[in-house]
Amino acid sequence: MHTGRFAPTPSGELHLGSLCTALGSYLRARSLGGRWLVRIEDLDQERCRPEHTDSILRVLEAHGLEYDGDVICQSRRRERYLQVLAELKGRDLVYPCSCSRKRIRELGGIYDGYCRNGADPEAARVSMRFRNPGTVCALDDVIRGRITAAPRESSEDFILLRSDGTPAYNLASVVDDHDQGVSEIVRGADLLPVAPRQMNLMHALGYPVPGYLHLPLILADPQHKYSKQNLAPPVSPECPGKNLIAALRCLGQKVPDDLIGAHPEELLRHAVATFTPQAIPTEDIIIPPEDLGSRDR
Repeated sequence: MHTGRFAPTPSGELHLGSLCTALGSYLRARSLGGRWLVRIEDLDQERCRPEHTDSILRVLEAHGLEYDGDVICQSRRRERYLQVLAELKGRDLVYPCSCSRKRIRELGGIYDGYCRNGADPEAARVSMRFRNPGTVCALDDVIRGRITAAPRESSEDFILLRSDGTPAYNLASVVDDHDQGVSEIVRGADLLPVAPRQMNLMHALGYPVPGYLHLPLILADPQHKYSKQNLAPPVSPECPGKNLIAALRCLGQKVPDDLIGAHPEELLRHAVATFTPQAIPTEDIIIPPEDLGSRDR
């Protein structure tokens, strides 16, 4: 069965960009008669808050975006990630790294494999990196077609365990998608660069590779996407119909005039029945925050 998922980070409330991602993944799964899961990616305890998790789930429910099964929180799955890390370590596919973030920034942001032959023995803390074989450097995207990444990026030895002992996003996300049976990943285009790296990790673990559909980013202006870090205005659960219409239009989906002002369930029924992935834009979309109030007119 087709299985999709929405995996927000609870570092703030849902904004238009994250609602578009939730809606896009929901429509794709439901239009194919599949399951739609919600996973909370809350490994970063400094940024994530339980109240934001509660708020995200309330907003999804207010917009009629009903999910299947129980919500999984990554903060409760640490032992599972460490189990997979130990498996990789036993096969010499991970190694300790003592390089600082400053050094990697000075390299242009791409790690050069400096510690492959041994980390600094005097380092107080080390991270654990994947010994990336770099065999995968391309993927097929539902709306973007064949995408080839720069070999230097796709073959980077990326971090699986941070120096503070926290499992990294790339490890947790790959393990969770496998364990939950996710068959296609629908997410924002800002995560396109990590896909080939994650696919290399999937291959190393013997996991099946899911399909991909990367949605356009919603930008407040040409330099800033809607994000919690940029203090994007949250979507209000008090006007779900207006929010859904704005998100549907961002996804290139048509909304008939007679559905303006309709109940969320009615909007979603129509959207699922008429969902057209090929209509989703591949270019990012600029919507100044002050224009949000007019998107339903």
